[in-house]
Amino acid sequence: MKNVKVAVIGYGGIARAHSAGYNALKAEGEPIRLVAVCDIDPDQLARKVAINTGADKSRLPADIRTYTSVDALIANEDFDMADICLPSYLHSEYAIKLLRAGKHVLSEKPMALNVRQCDAMIEAAREAGRKLMIGQCLRFNACYLYLKDCVDSGRYGKLRHLFMDRLSAQPRWGFEHWFEQTEKSGGCILDMHIHDVDMVRFLLGEPEAVSTVALDRDVRWQIENTRMYYEGKLVVINASWDEAASCKFKASYRARFERATVCYDGGTVTVYPDEGEPFAPALTHQSHHITQEIRAFLHELLEGRLVSDVNPPESARESVRVIEKLRESAARGGAIIKL
Repeated sequence: MKNVKVAVIGYGGIARAHSAGYNALKAEGEPIRLVAVCDIDPDQLARKVAINTGADKSRLPADIRTYTSVDALIANEDFDMADICLPSYLHSEYAIKLLRAGKHVLSEKPMALNVRQCDAMIEAAREAGRKLMIGQCLRFNACYLYLKDCVDSGRYGKLRHLFMDRLSAQPRWGFEHWFEQTEKSGGCILDMHIHDVDMVRFLLGEPEAVSTVALDRDVRWQIENTRMYYEGKLVVINASWDEAASCKFKASYRARFERATVCYDGGTVTVYPDEGEPFAPALTHQSHHITQEIRAFLHELLEGRLVSDVNPPESARESVRVIEKLRESAARGGAIIKL
């Protein structure tokens, strides 16, 4: 495969960041080209979409072919890889459809609404002999990879405690208001909280147990406070879709090690050592995390490797399973659920 041709499925807010990623990789000389975009709403292809993490990242070049039907796309377009940016409740259905059509699939998170759907996606990829990756993009974010390196290398000693937050107003820009329908979005706990649940697992492995206290507002599981239990560590993560409409999206972490505290806030990482002055560490790369995510999948396709251990679909499936346990805990008033 000399040049990977990509079709983006769904052109809402997050797809604009994916489109920008393809433009960036093309400019760097990577052998990947966005050739088509499919969206059920033809007006969406030209509409400006503002989301909680920012406004439009990219406009469609004039030479990109457009479709309003995935069946028509498959029948008429020559492409190798599908990038699924559809609402969460459509991830499993369309990933399976495209895998069975012989396409490699990169799909946005969450992998699916439940573990059963995740298993069906993994089985479809196996049967089709095609690769599947889920967009757990923090695994490619330089600010979170620095924290991962601190944990793995022990440069500041052992981790003592970790606090993570992900806060936003209720998303209201989705197609037919799907974010506001719990049965389609899964609530904040599945759509947004899963980022930090997945990152904690990436950092520390599987927890011994979990517990969550959640509040329902416009949707179920709109606000949550979660404990993930690891021996000798305190890990607390919070998420909210209940911030004021004028509040900007915010993600942060605060990690206390034996010899330093490492903080991420406002897009910047700062190390506060026990001895010496605070400093901003050198990060591994400066590319946007979605660009890095696409790059990683591209090279797995080019090199013919299995999906790497950095972000296999089986791990994305486990993050959905943990979310199911968090819901069980919330339904039982914050009970500790062993994994």
